[in-house]
Amino acid sequence: MTVRLGTCLTLSLCLSATCGAAQERIPPEVFLDAIVGKTLTFHAFPDGWFIGTEEFLRRDLSVWRQRDDVCIYGRITIENEQICFDYDGLANMPVCWATFSDGDRFLVMHGGLGDFEIQEVTSISEDGLSCPVKPGV
Repeated sequence: MTVRLGTCLTLSLCLSATCGAAQERIPPEVFLDAIVGKTLTFHAFPDGWFIGTEEFLRRDLSVWRQRDDVCIYGRITIENEQICFDYDGLANMPVCWATFSDGDRFLVMHGGLGDFEIQEVTSISEDGLSCPVKPGV
């Protein structure tokens, strides 16, 4: 789902209306602490369209398996209270997330120039993605 939003205030109101009153912002450091060493599956919210699966190898490195099973490694940084990814070979990056919880589920929101997309973490596992090891990783 892509939602046109003008400001962070509008973004917060959208999340509150969409996800309920229990929604709260998670600092990027806390989110990373919870997911490093785990593999997360993402679906678009609220329509459920499969986005991909990402394994968080370290606080500064992840590997994302896209819908077509291609694995792309990404460097992770924290910028402006968001988790940002610079993926190998993708020119229109980095992608930055604002991270939220809604009860027992995680939501991430990313976008730029007023276009925001909400994704829901639909599963978290200890299983790796079996992607080829990148040299120097």
